[in-house]
Amino acid sequence: MGNRAFTVLELLIMVAVLSAIVLIALPMHAMRAKGPDQARAKNQLNTIRDAEERHKLEYGTYTCDITRITNWRPALGRYQFRIASANDIQFTAHAEGDLNNDKVYDDVIWTIDQTGAIKKVK
Repeated sequence: MGNRAFTVLELLIMVAVLSAIVLIALPMHAMRAKGPDQARAKNQLNTIRDAEERHKLEYGTYTCDITRITNWRPALGRYQFRIASANDIQFTAHAEGDLNNDKVYDDVIWTIDQTGAIKKVK
């Protein structure tokens, strides 16, 4: 009757292979998880732009006060939104992301202006 158990060497090789698979898979999963948050941030920026256009139609100017624009409520998530600058003819809004969950919103910054162009600044 032969011994059908694994040797220590076989177990160590199996642990090493599984560790390599996990080390490859985790960063890929983290990158895929950021996609929906970025899409939500871009949608929020478009909503801010629409609200800014309505504000300009009503008051004749864009506003820097994000609380004064109508029909916009910030979605919960990894982004925080602000209007960086605004005057009679233009505005710029930012979505600042905390994608690594360190409570500092400096990982990525998306902007939108009155033309509707969304750009990744950082």
